[in-house]
Amino acid sequence: MKSCARTICCTIAMLAAGMLLSAFAGGPLYVTGPSAAAPGEAYRWAGSVIRYKTDLGSLGSRTNAEADAMVSAAFQVWEDVDTASIAFQNDGKLSYDVTAVNILSFQNTLGMCSDTSQPSGSIVYDLDGSIIEALGMDKNSVLGFAGAVCTNDRLGTYTRGWALMNGRFIDGEPDSAGHQSVTLDEFHGVFVHEFGHLIGLGHSQINVGCTTDCSAEDLSGVPTMFPLLVGDGQATLNTDDISMVSSLYPESSFYASTGRIQGRVVFSDGVTPAQGYNVIARNTADPRVTAGSSVSGYRFTAGAGNPLVPYGMDTSFFYGSHDPGLIGFYDLPGLPPGTYTVEVEAILNSGSVPFVYASGVGPIGDYLGFQYKMPGSCELQYLHHPPGPTDDCGTRTTVSVGPGQVLSTGTDIVLIGT
Repeated sequence: MKSCARTICCTIAMLAAGMLLSAFAGGPLYVTGPSAAAPGEAYRWAGSVIRYKTDLGSLGSRTNAEADAMVSAAFQVWEDVDTASIAFQNDGKLSYDVTAVNILSFQNTLGMCSDTSQPSGSIVYDLDGSIIEALGMDKNSVLGFAGAVCTNDRLGTYTRGWALMNGRFIDGEPDSAGHQSVTLDEFHGVFVHEFGHLIGLGHSQINVGCTTDCSAEDLSGVPTMFPLLVGDGQATLNTDDISMVSSLYPESSFYASTGRIQGRVVFSDGVTPAQGYNVIARNTADPRVTAGSSVSGYRFTAGAGNPLVPYGMDTSFFYGSHDPGLIGFYDLPGLPPGTYTVEVEAILNSGSVPFVYASGVGPIGDYLGFQYKMPGSCELQYLHHPPGPTDDCGTRTTVSVGPGQVLSTGTDIVLIGT
């Protein structure tokens, strides 16, 4: 089956300090900076219940009540994860209907983080794309966005967030040169994804070939948090999504019932760490579907202190630890017990929609706007322990993890020919 990725991409808004930023990592959306109490740790909501209020207006062809039901259903997908301790509570309605006329004042009010009268979560319904347009975005290509507004940067917690849903895509009008639409199932999948950002999850890359040609099996393994919409099946969480939300908000059973693989990606000397590459663990019994991912060095800053940032690039980034021991480090929690291969690849760095900025996977692609190509002689390489001079790109070692087991020995991936 051929499946082409929709170029209707969602964007992620982070409005702290009045700036519009995008996703941080293949894992958590943001990690704390050097001034935090614990640098390099994932931001998360402080409590296990995220409260929100919804807009007063309609959403495309959906009534206000139908829009509320869509929001509740999208949140419920995350709440239903057995190994995650997270819930959502609708606290009623916003005090007025948010429109293109008042959207900027609404944003300004949300940004007053010391004003505790504002709801911790706000869901805005854009009837026809006019709000998106008023914000300077393309109403025909942005389905919506979600993210944090206020944070406690010392503790690494979100204290206020919002999401906007563009009803133009579900207004019942046929597609034309100036108008695109999606099905209600696809729209649902988009906002399961966006609400994943709202609770603190970043993008992830698994089965990246689904941006062009994709088998049915590969499509079923694409995470909800994949940067592009490639099918309505993304509304169903897979292993990677479940691992990500459970790592942020773990139930007591999460770490005891799943396995974890940790290690580093290093160059051929076996010592120098390699930042910004995608690491995937695949279960050998179901490799295209049961898989988890991590970006090497995702806890480290994209800028200051990173020796791999090209000369002249801006390195004044707020997020990420400055501990050089975290360069190249990967972490794959939440793996169902079993046997795995571990592979490393470049994050998508070319084509019509490379995974950078709003579609970013990992801190390099987000802030620096590019992704590293694979160095050396392999486009895809596997963990092989111990590494040897006769290794080729397909040489691999399988590793097994059981419930509660953390595997961190013999797990460094040594890049060939670098």
